[in-house]
Amino acid sequence: MRDRYHIPAALYKKILSVMPILTVDIVIVDHGKFLLLKRAIPPAKGQWWTPGGRVIKGEKLEEAARRKAEEETGLRVNIVRLLGADGVLWPRSRFGVSSHTLSVVYLAKLISAKKRVVVNFNNTEAKWFDRIPKKIHPFVKKFLREAGFR
Repeated sequence: MRDRYHIPAALYKKILSVMPILTVDIVIVDHGKFLLLKRAIPPAKGQWWTPGGRVIKGEKLEEAARRKAEEETGLRVNIVRLLGADGVLWPRSRFGVSSHTLSVVYLAKLISAKKRVVVNFNNTEAKWFDRIPKKIHPFVKKFLREAGFR
């Protein structure tokens, strides 16, 4: 799906430099655990993060959340509820300019028959947690707590 929604790098860099980007993040849960991905690319490179990404023009937010969950993990999910929304100002994106993401965050339940996570190019690994890791970005921590984890 990457090619279908691809924005040329020069144009995306220009967009990032002048306006916020609407994204979705998904707290995927299964049997009392939640899934985090270790990011492979800036701005959160090397950090554990929830699956998520850009909303495409014309796409409903819950559709975007289901799509991003499947693209980044290979898993299918049911959206349970809205956890909230917040923004993050990043000093440096993968395009070398600062960026501002506004994210709508959902709680989702795993419905895939297969539970093996297959990460895409955005991530290096995936792990199921039952507690919030000590070193985690405040954005991720906020929404994991909203989902009931400590």
